[in-house]
Amino acid sequence: MHLQALVQSETFSPRAEFHRKDPSMRRIIFGLSFASLFFLSANAQALDHYHGLMGRAFIKSSSINPESEADFRITSEQQQNQLGAFCKKLGQQFKKQGWESDPCGSLKWQATLQSADKNPLLFMSFGKGTQTTLLLSGVHPDELTPIPMGFRLARYLSENPQLVKEDQQIIIAPLVNPDGYLRQGAPTRTNMRGVDPNRNFFTLDWYEKSLATWQHARNRSLPHFPGHFPNSEIETIFQVRLIDEFQPDKILSIHAPLGFLDYDGPGDQKPSKLSPTEAKARALAEAISKKSKNYRVVDYSFYPGSLGNFAGNERHIPTVTLELRTTDAHKVDEYWEQFLPGILQAINYPFKKEIEESRNTQKFYSHYEEFVLRSKDKS
Repeated sequence: MHLQALVQSETFSPRAEFHRKDPSMRRIIFGLSFASLFFLSANAQALDHYHGLMGRAFIKSSSINPESEADFRITSEQQQNQLGAFCKKLGQQFKKQGWESDPCGSLKWQATLQSADKNPLLFMSFGKGTQTTLLLSGVHPDELTPIPMGFRLARYLSENPQLVKEDQQIIIAPLVNPDGYLRQGAPTRTNMRGVDPNRNFFTLDWYEKSLATWQHARNRSLPHFPGHFPNSEIETIFQVRLIDEFQPDKILSIHAPLGFLDYDGPGDQKPSKLSPTEAKARALAEAISKKSKNYRVVDYSFYPGSLGNFAGNERHIPTVTLELRTTDAHKVDEYWEQFLPGILQAINYPFKKEIEESRNTQKFYSHYEEFVLRSKDKS
C-alpha cells in the first residue's frame, strides 16, 4: 500500500489531479493544446501562452521512492565524519539559545539516513530488552524547548546506566527535523521542503482528509502543509523506520507550547467499556502526569497524517504527546527538572502492546530492496 504511493520519482500536486480528472477542464486543456500547436509556426506568443497554462495546471513536486531513497542514506564509512561535523554545527546553534555547547557529548550516536540538507537523522539505543519505549523530540524545531530534552535524556541514561533495566530498550531520536532547526534565520516548524513532518504520515484518512483539513481548518497555513503526498519526506520515513525496526510498546513525543499531555492509542476517544488492555494503555498518560507535578491530561482527537493517528490510532501503540507550556528557550532547565521523572515513568510503565493486523499496519520497508530490483527489471 505504501509502496504504491511512492513508485514514481516525479509526482504532481492535487491541483494537477483536479485538472486531469475534471472533464470540462480536460477538454479545455486539450483544446488549448491543439490551438497552440496550430498557431505555433506563425506566432511565438502562442507557445508562451501554452506553457503558462500548463504551468498553472501541473506542478512538479519531489517525492521519496525506491530509487531516490538511496540519496538519503548514510554509509557506515560516512557516519563518523558527518556526525562530527553535524554535532559541531549543532553546538553552535545551542549556544545561541543559551543551552549546553556540546549536546552530542561523547555518546555514540547512530544515523543511517540524512535530511535533504545532508544533516544526519540521529538516534540512540539503550538496552536490549523486549519492553521498548521510543522518545521523539525536535519534530517542530520552531517550538525550541523540546529539542534539548532528547539530548539530555540520552546523556542522563548514559551517565546512569543502572536506570535501564534488563528487560528494557529505549530509543531516542532527539532532533527529528534538523533542517528546520539549522536553516538560516529562525527555526521553522516545517522541513527544508516546507512540509510538516507530523502531518505527512501515510494514514488511512490521508488522501480523504489531509489536504482538506489543511485548506479549511488551517486556512492553508504554510507551516502546517502536509505535503502533496503522504510519506514524501525523509523525516517522516525516519520515524516510520524507527517504529518498524524497534517495534515500540509505547511512544512519547515532546512538543510545545500547549501545556498538556495528550494520549492516542488503544481506548482513545472511547468514554466507557474499556478492555483491560485499553484501560492500562490509557493510564500511561495519567502515570506520567503524576510524576510531573500533576500535569494536565487531555484527550484530543488526532489529525490526518499525524504520529498519533499513524502509531496510536492505526497501530494501537500507546502514544503520548507531552506539550511543554512555552517555547521560551530559557525555560528548558525548569522543564527538564519537572518532566524528567515523568519521562522515566513512561519508560518504566509496564505495557506490552498487542500485535494487531489491520489494513495499514504492514512494515513500510518490507521487501523494499526486492521491490527496487523488480522495478528496474524491464524484461
